[in-house]
Amino acid sequence: MIQHRPYTQKVDVYSFGIVLWELITGMLPFQNMTAVQAAFAVVNKGVRPTIPNDCLPVLSQIMTLCWDGNPDVRPSFSDVVKMLEAAETEIMTTVRKARFRCCMSHPMTTD
Repeated sequence: MIQHRPYTQKVDVYSFGIVLWELITGMLPFQNMTAVQAAFAVVNKGVRPTIPNDCLPVLSQIMTLCWDGNPDVRPSFSDVVKMLEAAETEIMTTVRKARFRCCMSHPMTTD
């Protein structure tokens, strides 16, 4: 989209990967950059947020696929849902034990 290419759902797939990263880390991506700097780095230098070492491999794989520099290589949302459904037991078991970082350090509600 930043490169003024035709807009497709693949832009939203990239954004989903970013939201997933935010949920896992509890952080905002590219905090040390302005929005313009971040956009330039993503498009022209292939910069992506750093995935934590302790991230579930399946979630790391989904984010990496969603962030592919070639939008045509990014999965469709149907494929993302299939990947999440296939890993549901592993994700839910791990989340119940460790939770996403954002929920532990900065709860969004008081209850």
